[in-house]
Amino acid sequence: MSLLILALIVFVGAFAQSVTGLGFGVIAGPFLLLAYGYDLAIAETAVFSLVIALIGAARLFRFTEARAVVLLTATLPIGVVAGLVTLSVLPKTAIVALFGCVLGILGVLALFDSRECITRPEPIRRGGDIWLGLAFSGVLAGAGALLFAAPGPAAAWGLSRTALPAKSIRSTLAVYFVPAYVTVLIAFAFSRSLSNLDIRATGLMVPICLLGAAAGIRFGDRFSARALRFAIGLLITASGISLFSSSLWKAL
Repeated sequence: MSLLILALIVFVGAFAQSVTGLGFGVIAGPFLLLAYGYDLAIAETAVFSLVIALIGAARLFRFTEARAVVLLTATLPIGVVAGLVTLSVLPKTAIVALFGCVLGILGVLALFDSRECITRPEPIRRGGDIWLGLAFSGVLAGAGALLFAAPGPAAAWGLSRTALPAKSIRSTLAVYFVPAYVTVLIAFAFSRSLSNLDIRATGLMVPICLLGAAAGIRFGDRFSARALRFAIGLLITASGISLFSSSLWKAL
C-alpha cells in the first residue's frame, strides 16, 4: 500500500474518531489489516488511536464526565482478564464472531434509543440502569481492548445511553482512551507485538493523524447529542458487522 493511500486512510480515520469519539479502527482497521496483517494492524490502530485520544482529551477535557471515566477505567482490568480467559477457551475465529454479534446488537439498540438529550454538561444523574450499563460496557471495552485494540464501540455504547451532551460524550471517550490504549500498548510490548512495528511509516503518519484529529474536533463540535448518538450507533453496528463477516469469511 502506497504511503499516499495510507495517509488518506489515516486522515479519514482520525477525522471520524475526533468527530464521533470513535471510528478509527472501524474505518482504517480493514485497510491497515490489508497492509500489515492482523498483529501489526492492531498495533498501528492502538498507536494512532492513542494519538487521537490525546488531542481530544487536551481540547475537550473540561467537558469530561469524570465519574464515567473512573467507572470505565476501573472495569477495564476486569475486561482484560475476561479477554485473556476467553482466549484460553475459544478459538480466535469464534471470539471474533461472538464479539461481532454483541457489537451488532449494541449498535442496533443505540440506533433505536430515543432517550432525550440535555443541552449542557451535567453529571450523570443517579440511576442504577445507567451505571450498570456503563459498568457492563466498561468490561466489554476491556475485552475489546485486549482482543482487538478496540475499546471504543462498547464504551461509546454505554455513554450513548446517558443524557450527556455531545461534547461530554466525546471528551469522556477521549480521556478514557488514554489509559485504555496505554494498557493495550503495554500488553503488546510484553507480548512483543510491537517488535515488528513499521516505525518509519508510523512516524510519517503521525502528523497526518494529528491533522485529521484537529479537523475532526472542530467539525464534531457542531454535532447535537442526538446526531452523535445516531452516528455512534452506525459505527458500532458497522464494527460488529465487519468483525462477524470477517470471521465468517475465514470459516468458509
